[in-house]
Amino acid sequence: MVFAVFQALGYHSNTLPPANNDVYRYTVQAHSATGAGPDEAVRRAAADWCRSRAANDTTARRVEGSVGAQPDPRAYTGCLDWLIRHDGTTERYKEIFYARPGYPFLASLVAPLTGVWAALWVVSLAFTLAGGALVIILIRLVGGGVGAAWTGEILFFALPTGGLGVQRLTDGPAVTITLAALVGAVLLACRRSLLPGIATLCAALALGCFVRYSSFTFLCAALLAASIVCLGRCGSRHAGTVALAATSLAGFTGITLGARLMGWPEAASTMQDTFTDHFKQPDVADPVAHLARLNAALWSYLPWQSETAAFLPVALCGLSFAALWRFDATFAVLATAAALTGLLSVIAHPVYGQYARLALPVWLLPVLGLPFLTRRRRPAQEPAPHDDRDPAVARS
Repeated sequence: MVFAVFQALGYHSNTLPPANNDVYRYTVQAHSATGAGPDEAVRRAAADWCRSRAANDTTARRVEGSVGAQPDPRAYTGCLDWLIRHDGTTERYKEIFYARPGYPFLASLVAPLTGVWAALWVVSLAFTLAGGALVIILIRLVGGGVGAAWTGEILFFALPTGGLGVQRLTDGPAVTITLAALVGAVLLACRRSLLPGIATLCAALALGCFVRYSSFTFLCAALLAASIVCLGRCGSRHAGTVALAATSLAGFTGITLGARLMGWPEAASTMQDTFTDHFKQPDVADPVAHLARLNAALWSYLPWQSETAAFLPVALCGLSFAALWRFDATFAVLATAAALTGLLSVIAHPVYGQYARLALPVWLLPVLGLPFLTRRRRPAQEPAPHDDRDPAVARS
């Protein structure tokens, strides 16, 4: 409730989140999902976008110290005229967002009450709040106490998982659905609850496929690798871990085949999007080699930029993994697998300006691990010896 109130009070400052063009595309899709025609959806989305841009311009001048800064009508009209007349978005770029129908569809359900622009924020906020609840469930499932569970939830809201999760993008919903999938994985690998675990994991992967299928392809691969690691350990070698491996493999296959059947863009297309400024330039002849060069450039630059604080998540993840490994090695492997999907996303899309939001799942490891820094799993107590004698004799 505190986090929701805090975000509501700061709603005016959340007008232009990062990845601005992505937000505009989701706004167009949400208007289309409400029943607007293609041209009308673009017009309405442009109005929402330019109204927000004009408000952001006024706010920026005020917080920079401009006394009595007033809205400039030309900021809105000029933006609207330019956006409608010069929208250079290519059809190949739009297809990437056609493959993510879940988020704008959910926003269209809320739109009759709030309008589309606010509905996108409301959906992201609702997912982020649900993510905090899932952190509590996860920590309690693996045997953490109430204090650890509350600490994990506070960390979830205080770290970038909270602040970036409420942006008008799929990053927040994707992180929350990843937590839901992790609940299913924990039920299988830690609690050995087969049917609840399989059902939870399958439901999360199915929803994630329609929110951002590429991220959940990574998640299936990471959980499959984690289950193989767990099967190599004597304490984790049981039917639940085998079921996790089978479900992850089935999820990876199902998402990949489903995306292909629906004609959604594949990895090569999304790489070309990165290399060609949203397909405005000719395709790169060798995308894999170009991706390697971009990663070399990004990772040789990123750690030395103070604004990114790249070493902070590395340090916190190291502490978190050590704490989780000491408490429950199986959960440590599963949480690390979920966090690695953020690193995989950055490697697949090495763009400096979008690093923070793409790496968002990395923060799940500190969220789930730091509450266990001072905790150890208690050894199982020996059962009390059973006395078959008559109670009266035993008392004597």
